[in-house]
Amino acid sequence: MFTSFERPDNLPDAIAQQIRLKILAGDFEQGAKLPTEYELSEIFKVSRNVVREAIARLKLNGLIETRRGIGSFVSQNALARRFEVLAEDLLDLDQLKQIYQLRIEIESGAAALAAEHRTEAQLAALEEALARSDVAGGDWERGAEAAMKFHLAVAQCSNNFYFIQLMEHLSYVIHKAVRTLRYSSTGTERIGRVEYEHHAVVDAIRQGDAEQARQAMRMHLSNGMARYSYMQGDTKNG
Repeated sequence: MFTSFERPDNLPDAIAQQIRLKILAGDFEQGAKLPTEYELSEIFKVSRNVVREAIARLKLNGLIETRRGIGSFVSQNALARRFEVLAEDLLDLDQLKQIYQLRIEIESGAAALAAEHRTEAQLAALEEALARSDVAGGDWERGAEAAMKFHLAVAQCSNNFYFIQLMEHLSYVIHKAVRTLRYSSTGTERIGRVEYEHHAVVDAIRQGDAEQARQAMRMHLSNGMARYSYMQGDTKNG
């Protein structure tokens, strides 16, 4: 049911993450009873106290509920209670691809809204973020930070609170993946392509061309994910 793992620094977090992923994948239906503390301690080869801490984390997140003397159950409507993406989710390439698919749809939509609703002040802030990204192109660490700020600036131009909030969350969790991609791309032709793609997005937003902004952002993120897949050895998709 669960996979074995090397002893991590934080056992309760590691166990909670495995159970969480099983719930999100639908292996445990809403309302289903989880294995007992004893059963989980046997499965993971840990003490019941460690299992109890893992359950407490899942309960805090609203994914499970405990019933005294009966056990732990997957919460009703657990999947609808809280949207979150954890950095640990992105260690698996398939999950990272799914997050990028979500990001492509969200950010291309945000870029289209930005073309229609940005203010002059927001456009100026976006162009400043673009300039900083251009200057940082040769430095992978600064480049990753500048790229994330550029994408957040696009979201700000959408003037849609929910796009902005979701983008801030996604930006936080995918930061490591962006840093890895920047590190591998520094000194290659990809950096020049990134700068070109960023400029294409800003040009469309500046001109108020929503559809062009949408397509420019979609192409930019799709190209980034294709390169990341190639780096990870997924040549059939790279």
